[in-house]
Amino acid sequence: MRTVLAFLALVCAAFVATVQAVRALDEGPCAADANRLCAGIPAGDARLWDCLRRNEFQLSSACQRNIQEVQRRATEFSADCGPDVYRFCPRTPPGQGRVLQCLRVHAGRGELASNCEDAVVGALERLQDFSEACGPDAAALCAGVQPGGGRLFACLRSQSGQLSSRCRGAVNL
Repeated sequence: MRTVLAFLALVCAAFVATVQAVRALDEGPCAADANRLCAGIPAGDARLWDCLRRNEFQLSSACQRNIQEVQRRATEFSADCGPDVYRFCPRTPPGQGRVLQCLRVHAGRGELASNCEDAVVGALERLQDFSEACGPDAAALCAGVQPGGGRLFACLRSQSGQLSSRCRGAVNL
């Protein structure tokens, strides 16, 4: 059970971290550290998170705080949904939102713990809002970008000057 929960924490951390790392590269507290310590790793690549974590003791204090906040959020999601992932999604491979989609099937049926239900519904609402706000922008500005690993988000962030105001708001949340 501990192994499964640790695995879930890593999966959730990777998802949350990818989004946070992309934001940090553009203008956040880890931008200079990422450029200095992880040069050549694109913002939308989950390897950026791994690089920042490997170099944790060389990071600025602001970047360290940012990473700690990301880890705190991942830990909260793991605590909220760990038992439900173990119960309903033990063979679901991590990445590309598959664990979230597995849990979505059980949301609204009274099968998930209430705190996990809230976390899943909240995450799905944020994803839906993002999709509605940025779908047209992504189609026009990032047509050749393969979704997953934060690549689409990074593409949109890199073209912030051309985004619709609604998408710009969603990307800069």
